[in-house]
Amino acid sequence: MIGRRAALRGVVGGAAMVAVGGGLAGCGNGGGKEQPAGAEASATPRKGGKLRAAFIGGSAESTDPTLAAGVGVDYVRARVVWDTLGELDGGKPVWRLAESVEPNSDATKWTVRVRKGVTFSDGRQLTARDVLFSLRTLVEKRSPQGGFITHLDLKSARARDERTVELPLTMADGFFDLALAHSMFVFPDGTKNLAKAVGSGPYVVKRWQAGRSSVLAPREDYWDAAGGGPYLDELELISVTDAAARLSGLKSGQFEYAGGLALTAVRTERGNSALRIETPPKDLWVDLNLPMNLGLKPFTDPRVVRAVKLALDRESLVRTVTLGQGEVGNDLVGAHQPYYDDGIAQTAYDPEQAKKLLAEAGQEGLAVTIRTSDYDYGTEESATAMVPMLAKAGIKATLDKVPAADYYSDFKTILSTPIQTAAYHPNPLPLAIRTYYGSTASFPLTGTKGAAELDPLIAAMNRATREADRRARVADVLKHLHEHGGDALFARVPTVAGSAAKAHGVKSRGYADFPSLRDAFVE
Repeated sequence: MIGRRAALRGVVGGAAMVAVGGGLAGCGNGGGKEQPAGAEASATPRKGGKLRAAFIGGSAESTDPTLAAGVGVDYVRARVVWDTLGELDGGKPVWRLAESVEPNSDATKWTVRVRKGVTFSDGRQLTARDVLFSLRTLVEKRSPQGGFITHLDLKSARARDERTVELPLTMADGFFDLALAHSMFVFPDGTKNLAKAVGSGPYVVKRWQAGRSSVLAPREDYWDAAGGGPYLDELELISVTDAAARLSGLKSGQFEYAGGLALTAVRTERGNSALRIETPPKDLWVDLNLPMNLGLKPFTDPRVVRAVKLALDRESLVRTVTLGQGEVGNDLVGAHQPYYDDGIAQTAYDPEQAKKLLAEAGQEGLAVTIRTSDYDYGTEESATAMVPMLAKAGIKATLDKVPAADYYSDFKTILSTPIQTAAYHPNPLPLAIRTYYGSTASFPLTGTKGAAELDPLIAAMNRATREADRRARVADVLKHLHEHGGDALFARVPTVAGSAAKAHGVKSRGYADFPSLRDAFVE
């Protein structure tokens, strides 16, 4: 069972969790071999060959689909063994095992129509009962993705017929379709041993050794073969914890693909014609953040919060921390996603105004301790770079550097820390809002002070079902958070992957650190 510690790593900081996003698209900085999604469209898919791909592994590796979101290599494997109800593409659902997903008039009940003609690898036909069983299991096992559908009324949910599932909710949710497209793996009804659950995906597991590798074989009877793939004769997924080792193995020919590379690879491998260095589209970049808990002093005073935001030289942080590959953040999650309001004014760099605000608050000579770690790239580096910036605004900052292994070990400490660094990995914006903000948030790093004003805005957002209403209600929440929130979200940074020149067809489909290899092929 995945607990809050594992889920928190996924939502806030872990590169090997379900909430990590990404894809294969150019970061737009020019030159080199950074490739956008679809840049290899001229390569014609061909059958045959073997692809070896390396991803981050860990001690918790498993073949249980409810645990797959806990480790990067497990999640990559899960995506080709168990198909999902849907996938996220550009922040919107693309349905897979679901033929359609529709709400009732007030978004308190959703109806899923199951696709006809889908079979599991053991020949069984997919039915509505399988979908209902899988959703229940994901929630009951407390999987990270199950956390997005905890307001599903499990007792009242039912399979109305062989292809129709009715999903009543305990609250209105006009964005429940986004949740259902968020890695909801489907396995057969009544599965007892989840570690051996069969799937409806394009590959089946031939061999698996935790901490080493898994070898997968293609299905000849894959239900979506007409849509592309599986092309490979064999797919091997290799567990490699160290990013440098993954890059080294890619360069030496040990792998044809490697995910989760260091950002420095964009520069160091720019002239390497044997490789493509790939970075995600901007809607799937990681947000580097300095959240302040509004319920803890000195951040109970909004003038202090505003002063910290004004004290950060974001352009400088992008140049130094993100090596010029990132972009300036505007204290809000979800940039470049659907429903994001890009008309909100950019937070300025103004250390003199920050000084004035601190003086008004009676906080001249303010001293703060920033909790940080090198668990994610850019968090500790940015904290170090912030110290002289904050000093220029009259804030004396010291760092509490916590070992990466211990950073997420104490959930209580995380939620009781006045100020700390964090890397927010992308979720669909409405889901991210519910995750981080309001009185019922799962991971409120900025605290729940002010929830009385924010909760009605989030509730109105949840009730919205029409696109225009969705956009307007999300904008209401974002405007409130920009003015009153505790996030100093200062920069956004791409994740990095590498591919041999002969490897093609690896696609983000919502996640970069563990992309979809459904259409992968080799020349």
